[in-house]
Amino acid sequence: MTNFDKNVDPKALYGEDLTSVFGPKANRKAIRDLDQKERRKILARIPEYVDTGCLGEDPSLYDIANLCLLKLEQCGALKGIDLDWYDDKKFQEATLERPLSMYKLVEKICKNGKTQRGIQLRHLVGDILFNFDPECVLMGLARYSANEDRYYLNDAQHRYVACVILGIRAIPLEYKTSELRSDDISQYAAVNILSLSASEYDKYRIKVAAIEARLQEQPETCLEKAFSSDYIQAHEVWNILRSENCMLIEKGSDDKTKASQCTGVRNLLRHYADYGSEIFTRALKINQRSMYNAPISTPNIWGICEFIKYQENYELDISAEDMDAAIIEAIRYRYYPNRNGLHMDAKRCFTRGAAKDFSIPEQSKIAAGILKILKETSPEIGWSDIKFAGESLLKFMEDFKVPTNAYNLVAMMNR
Repeated sequence: MTNFDKNVDPKALYGEDLTSVFGPKANRKAIRDLDQKERRKILARIPEYVDTGCLGEDPSLYDIANLCLLKLEQCGALKGIDLDWYDDKKFQEATLERPLSMYKLVEKICKNGKTQRGIQLRHLVGDILFNFDPECVLMGLARYSANEDRYYLNDAQHRYVACVILGIRAIPLEYKTSELRSDDISQYAAVNILSLSASEYDKYRIKVAAIEARLQEQPETCLEKAFSSDYIQAHEVWNILRSENCMLIEKGSDDKTKASQCTGVRNLLRHYADYGSEIFTRALKINQRSMYNAPISTPNIWGICEFIKYQENYELDISAEDMDAAIIEAIRYRYYPNRNGLHMDAKRCFTRGAAKDFSIPEQSKIAAGILKILKETSPEIGWSDIKFAGESLLKFMEDFKVPTNAYNLVAMMNR
């Protein structure tokens, strides 16, 4: 068992403002002011999963929230972070319309520990607390035990733990009155086991659709105020892809991925967040102009982004336009026009010999492959070496064969 009393309001344990978890109010920064990269750094410090088995067979919602707050206090990841806090009145005014009789006191809510899972803490923090929207707190499903005067929560555990942390003390429930614990299993399975979980593509698609719908209905909308940064970034990536006649598609289709299509939703969004709009857009354009007959490979985009960032850090005496043109010519020289094997060929060079002793990042390997081709196609430019741990990565790339400039470039491109 944990060392705190059962069914106690978190404010009694962690302070009225949850100061021991989030730090003094005056020293906090609003979560909405942090970009995706800063958020990911915070989430990386948070335990991915919290086993609630230590709380006994039927822990209360307060018990579960307190255990989550204990883990967050111990890791210190949320020190200095401010969330969107609520009370019952503010929550009920902001959420969907429903009778007040449907709101039940948190102190009367528990879960069947043998039926319900533990807490996916990173999901709770990153997907719910960081982007809390009262309208997304849909009705939970429960079993009411009249004998115990308690509600056994069998759905929406993560949403409601987030509500408790944010200060909400009455949550909406629909329920079945029953003393049969087997009903807990039936309810949990109906919602969590037999349902279809959202794919990465579906999450991306609905974020884009949400912004497009808002802009059609309210053209003057300030997106930064109306949507969280992950929604805005998804929409920006969609616009960039559209400008290049590219598109993200769902994995698992019967049809093969076609030219200018991509299934790597999560990775593409991450590359945009990590490198920014300018470098990401340049990388996509380079990829499309050099391998336009092939599906979009997200590792290639990653390597091109890394190469551009690396060269710009050393302030080469070359314009962005000329650099991009040189990269396009180099990739065409070896892969034109319908191959996207750059990343696989480059990575293969680092699977043997001394390279195996280095934990070289994947994007650096691909960037080194681009550099090796450029050394042949544009040797007059003083390209900066790609290094890791002080070692030039080109020394590991003997197997990455690049035709010399004695070859006829035009013939190579038209073969």
